[in-house]
Amino acid sequence: MSSDKNLVLLGGAHVHLSDHLTHIEQRGWRIAAVFDRDVAREKALCAQLDAEPAQLSDLAALNVQGAIICSETAFHEDDITAALTAGLPVLVKKPMAGSAEAARRCADLATEKGLILATGYFLRRTEALNHLRDRINDGALGKVIEARGRFSHDGGYADWLDLDSWMTNPELACYGGFVDEAVHVIDLLQWLVGPINSGQAITGNALGWPVDDHGAAVINFASHPATGVVEAGWTDSEMRLELDIVGDVGWARLWAGVLELGLRGQEQPVETIQLPPLDAGKGVEPFLDALEGKDATGLVPPQEAARVNILLDQMKLKCG
Repeated sequence: MSSDKNLVLLGGAHVHLSDHLTHIEQRGWRIAAVFDRDVAREKALCAQLDAEPAQLSDLAALNVQGAIICSETAFHEDDITAALTAGLPVLVKKPMAGSAEAARRCADLATEKGLILATGYFLRRTEALNHLRDRINDGALGKVIEARGRFSHDGGYADWLDLDSWMTNPELACYGGFVDEAVHVIDLLQWLVGPINSGQAITGNALGWPVDDHGAAVINFASHPATGVVEAGWTDSEMRLELDIVGDVGWARLWAGVLELGLRGQEQPVETIQLPPLDAGKGVEPFLDALEGKDATGLVPPQEAARVNILLDQMKLKCG
């Protein structure tokens, strides 16, 4: 294995870690070192990945080219700060940090250091959604009037998501189940339509955990006379990614894995694109592209990721 394709993993708590590891291995990279506050988990990951244990204070001495952060959200700022201070580019799982203030500090530090600080909003990597963004920017929909997004799944009721864990501990998760999925919608809508100026959320708790598990928010965009809705959570009957974007010229709709674009006054779409199955592991691909000096389609700039945290805290969704 080439020594210039080594990474350090900071924390192994995130549910999608295995998805990222798959993509990392497929790209010829490896996790060479692991730091985790959970000693047993660190030991298990080192054995699984044939990696060495590490300490945050020693990151600069490691023979690695970047850091992957999959720790509990409450530790993101400490891990990001340690990695950036050591001169390492960073990919962090969403949200960037546990509060707006922490996210701002992280984004500012990355800017100061001139280093990559990417957040794993993997939907930006989807080719069809990049096409939609291009069409919106080209004026195919005209002036956007309404935008709705939903990203939700049945993890709260099904057996594939372990919620008896840090994800429902407010001190570690910092946010609840609504935010866990809503951040993808917020980032996607800001990327497609433009910055969100403000919002108001209502959350619910159907499962009895110490955090909310689903909810909805109304939002308005800063640069368009547009209103929007964000729906998300762990209590759906299935995995769903949906979009409805309406302009004064045309419309776009994502439903059941099919993206349609059409013209106002016409029910039949002028374009139809089938999306591939959702894969959260794709969130690491732009980061690896950047490390390899390639075109990094889908890489999320730190200030844009921080805007997600800022909106969350404006809506008083922080729970830790």
